[in-house]
Amino acid sequence: MVKNLISVVIVVYNAKQTIKFTIDSILGQTYEAIEIVIIDAKSVDGTVEIVKSYGNKINYFISEKDEGVYDAMNKGVMAANGEWVFFLGADDVLVDENIFSNIFNSSKYEGIDLLYGDVVLTSNNKIYGGERTYMSLVDKNICHQSIFYKKNIFNKIGKYNLDYKILGDFDFNIRVFENTTLKTQYINKVIALYNNKGLSSYTLDKNFHKQILITFLKDKKKPFFTPELQQHHFYFGIINLWNWKILVAAKHIFASWVCGKRKLFYFLFTGKFLLRILTFQKIKIK
Repeated sequence: MVKNLISVVIVVYNAKQTIKFTIDSILGQTYEAIEIVIIDAKSVDGTVEIVKSYGNKINYFISEKDEGVYDAMNKGVMAANGEWVFFLGADDVLVDENIFSNIFNSSKYEGIDLLYGDVVLTSNNKIYGGERTYMSLVDKNICHQSIFYKKNIFNKIGKYNLDYKILGDFDFNIRVFENTTLKTQYINKVIALYNNKGLSSYTLDKNFHKQILITFLKDKKKPFFTPELQQHHFYFGIINLWNWKILVAAKHIFASWVCGKRKLFYFLFTGKFLLRILTFQKIKIK
């Protein structure tokens, strides 16, 4: 294995309009120890042809049906040869051509299992990130577009759980931070420009939010109004509201209004989701 080789994994389906920018942002890096792994879910829009046009600049490419984004990410992990694995969305780009060099040529990260920084949200140009503890991570996930995982971390705690269709990376990161034998480190750098209007914008992961609430309220005996559970109360409530389980929905949505740091946000956000529900606008629950 090449020392500090970074396997950049791109999971893609029908991204003809953006995939070239993503690949070019990797190929333009001044850091040399990079391989590109692309897992395509049988795209039909011309994405495959664009990827193939790069020839041997793409180290590994497969196009086949999968069981969702986390199945594809697991395939990417299996195909990766690097010491580090980094996931970049097919509509995201690295912040500049020197970001990998600035991180891996200037510092040593021996013993670090998960190294993470920040992203810029393309919807509003704001920086999303900051250092996390275990409980602050439960409240607020880290974008995987800003995380470098040691390859062997997947042997230690397993792969992405396919039961979670939208937030499998959230679950994985929680498992990492919960494991006291694993070491994480934050670096105060923007890693990528992240398109935050993609798959998860109005798609809710019913299994994930339910399991978080069960884990902390039932198994860990945390109080119902634990601040870090605010978003999980909200989304679990919206899922139940969508299914017309009004009493359950009301209890959890109310909890999101009175606990945590973003009470007003979730109060107003409830109105936005109610409008979508009442007007039969697009909300996906997986």
